[in-house]
This record gives sequence, C-alpha cells and structure tokens, in this order.
Amino acid sequence: MISSAPGPSVESAEGSGLKRPLDFTLVLSGGGARGFAHVGVLRALNAAGFAPSAIVGVSMGAIVGATYSLNPDWYRLLVTMDTEAFPGPVPLWHGSSPRLLRRAQTGFRGARAMWALMRGWGAGEGSAATANALLRTLTQGRDLDGGRVPVAICATDLRTGERVVLKEGPAADAVYASAALAGVLPPLERDGYLLSDGAYADLAPVDVARGFGATIVIAVDPIQQPSDRPIHNGFQALMRAVEICHLRHADLRFEGADLVLRPRFRRAIDVLDFAAKRECIAAGVHAVRTRRSDIADVLGTAAGGDPGRSPTHSHLH
Repeated sequence: MISSAPGPSVESAEGSGLKRPLDFTLVLSGGGARGFAHVGVLRALNAAGFAPSAIVGVSMGAIVGATYSLNPDWYRLLVTMDTEAFPGPVPLWHGSSPRLLRRAQTGFRGARAMWALMRGWGAGEGSAATANALLRTLTQGRDLDGGRVPVAICATDLRTGERVVLKEGPAADAVYASAALAGVLPPLERDGYLLSDGAYADLAPVDVARGFGATIVIAVDPIQQPSDRPIHNGFQALMRAVEICHLRHADLRFEGADLVLRPRFRRAIDVLDFAAKRECIAAGVHAVRTRRSDIADVLGTAAGGDPGRSPTHSHLH
C-alpha cells in the first residue's frame, strides 16, 4: 500500500522563487472522452504553481492521474494519444422522422453494437489488446506505487457492486480496470474480482482522497448536464432516466470536496467521442484559469497572504 507522503514543493504562482508546500489531493473523475479535461486541469494547475500531493483517479481520470505520476512526459503523450482503434459513438439517439438513409445507417450501427454485446463483451473487445499496450506505454510499465505522487485508482467489482481501491501492482492493469466501460471493453479478472469502470460504484471518491491525509480535496467534474434533445421513444426515455440518476448521485458525491472544478464544453460531447480530445483539454485549462483565485483561496496561498495560514473550507463549487 502507498503511504501518504508530503506533497512536493513548487514555485509560487507569483514567480517569486519561494517554495510553498501545497498539500492537496486531486480527485479526477470519469467522463469518457470528456475526461481529457483532466489533462488541461493538471497542466494549468502546474503552470499556476499548484501541484497535487496525491491523486485519486476514476475511469479516464485514472488514466490521466497514473500517467501524470509515472511518466515525466505525461502531457505530450496524453495530448498525442492515438485513439483511432477505440470504438466511436453509436448514434442510437435520433429524431422521430429522420431521412430514410440516415435511419437505415443508424439502425445498422445500433444492431451491430447490440450483436457485439450478445456475442462477446462489446464493441471495443477487439481494441482491448491495443488499449492495454497503450496504457503500458503511458505508465512506462511501472507499478502504481512507484510514481512521483501517490495514486489511488478506483474500479467496480461487477460481481458484488463494491468499489475496489487499487494502490499497488501493475499500473496499466489498474487503469484498464477503472476505465473498462461495460458493454465496450472486457472487464479485468483480478484477485477474485471482475473489475469494470470505477464510475459505476463511485464517480467522486472524496473519502479515498481524505485517506491520503491531505487537508484539502479538489475534485474535477467533467460531466455534462442532460441534453435538451427531444425524447421520442422508450429507449430514449430510459437513457435519459439513467443519465439523470447518474448525475444526481454524482452531485451528492462531489459535495464532499472542498472545491469542485467543472470544465464547460461548447457542445454535447459523447463519452466515446475521442475526436474531441483537444477541445476537452482546452476546457480543462479554462476551468483552472477562471477559478484561479478560488483555488488560491481554498489552499491558503492567495497572493500576498500568509502561506502558513489555515486553508478555508468554503466548499466552493
């Protein structure tokens, strides 16, 4: 298991050259392709002089967090990450009377996705080997407890429904388990568990972050609110209901953080729309820049203030 080591000292945002210990744990939640916003958040935090002393990652947040901790070239590798082999969005949501060709194409792709679910683990099963190789590259084939900051990865055991927290062992395996979307990628069998995407059990494991001993927990929430697309059939109604339940549960979990950063996207971005990667990264950068004063305040490092004063638990959202 990983012990909670003191956070690294970084230069202050004012560029004075003074070293200030910034003791906070960063929670990077799920969100699929929107989770690339975490890359921008980390980049902007570091540029502003804020470095997490520990990271808790879920799903895409696990990929970003582990890469940040284990690979010095984390930013370039994540920005240029090849996602071509991964399945794209399945257009099951269509209007009440689309054109005949569009409806036929949508129906065919939907049927193919359903067939992949019935005969195997899902549309991304053929990409599992590629995904594992990519994760080994991102994490340099290292163990989870060998990084520059402690990292905890959360996955879901599909057999019991329990949250499983991973802090040691091969990082690529832990990250894969946390990001393995049910119906898209095969789950990971490990230590008697059948591990899948960590967001099913807990999208924002703030209590795990508190376990690292940090005084402050900052969480990043790349979830989008329900779209305003019209609902025309039972499938669309079901998907919207599931989406609403997921969002309300997430809201309750994020309430436990001292500060929540919520990247805003200019359009609706599908969980599997990895073509929007750079757009999501930019949204993460913007989220930090617009909340920089709040970040400084909650960490007790406002310009001109006493770096040793007690942080303000203001639960800024």
